[in-house]
Amino acid sequence: MNFSEIAKMKSNHISRKLILAAGLFAGAALPAHAQEGMQMPPAQVQVVTAQTRMMAPEMNVPGTVISLNDSRIAAEVEGPLAWVAEVGTDVKAGDMIARIDGRLFDIARRQAEANVKRLEADLLFREQDVARYQNLASSDAASKARLQEVTATRDMLKEDVANARALLEKAEGDLKRATIRAPFPGHVVARLANVGEYLTVGKDVARLVDTGHVEVTLPAPIAITPFLKVGEKVLVQNDHGRAELPIRAVVPVGDMVSRMVEVRLSAEAGTWVIGSSVKVDLPKGEASESVAVPRDALILKGGTRFVYRVGGDNKAEQVVANVGAVVGMWVALDGGVEAGDQVVVRGGERLQPGQDVIAQPATGY
Repeated sequence: MNFSEIAKMKSNHISRKLILAAGLFAGAALPAHAQEGMQMPPAQVQVVTAQTRMMAPEMNVPGTVISLNDSRIAAEVEGPLAWVAEVGTDVKAGDMIARIDGRLFDIARRQAEANVKRLEADLLFREQDVARYQNLASSDAASKARLQEVTATRDMLKEDVANARALLEKAEGDLKRATIRAPFPGHVVARLANVGEYLTVGKDVARLVDTGHVEVTLPAPIAITPFLKVGEKVLVQNDHGRAELPIRAVVPVGDMVSRMVEVRLSAEAGTWVIGSSVKVDLPKGEASESVAVPRDALILKGGTRFVYRVGGDNKAEQVVANVGAVVGMWVALDGGVEAGDQVVVRGGERLQPGQDVIAQPATGY
């Protein structure tokens, strides 16, 4: 490349810079009425109507998701463990979760069955013997003492048969109990014994947890129990989601040391993982009538909380949010918003005060 070609390239580069600078200067020099035409386009938002609700002050307490059925399944008979279900196995009520070697139980059952048959055959003979002596005694061909003797022998044999049948029933039950079955549907979450171990009666074999029936348990101060109503919904949340769950029970007995009572909330299976921790908002005072909006309407920027209200001109108006009581997914506002106002619950984070909006009603509130 010669000197003239290099000089030409530098000249073209400088020309492009001058043209770009001139364009930027021309844009900055546009008159005010032209710049007004470059406003932000209307924003798509979802809105909810502010409501008048009975709101009460709340406190936040920790809770835990538990199963209604969480059991350590134990052996009912003794013997070597032949098989146990793998951890994670999903079972239905009545499914086998472990099996004890039942060969000795089968032998005991067959022995008991043979003993019953032997005694029943003997009893049949004794019944015939009694009938024969009754006929002889009626014609004075046999003494009444002999009749009483054979009758007593027959009655004692009846008791032997009844006892033998009970032993047979026990042997059959032991053989049946050698197969350990799930008393309720759930998942095997732990093997508490290994194949080959000799189990005694009461030895834990596996832990079974019912994942289809869950609740939330939490401690609550005794002082707030007057404000806890069975059936009333409270907000439950963790890092993975939130929901309003009804209070199923408030245990009416407190701990003398902690001054706490247990509260149980009904929960849906599959929504919460058993054993996970949650935060629960409980009412701690009397409810009063207030204008309320969903929590999702609150926006925090620069240390200030505010909401966007959409007026009849479809413009976003920023209103400072003075939050009062909180109940579930709704918060009470002290001023600034009236019942019936449309407040933004989706899309408000990117709004600017006075910006045009296209509002659609939100669902799920």
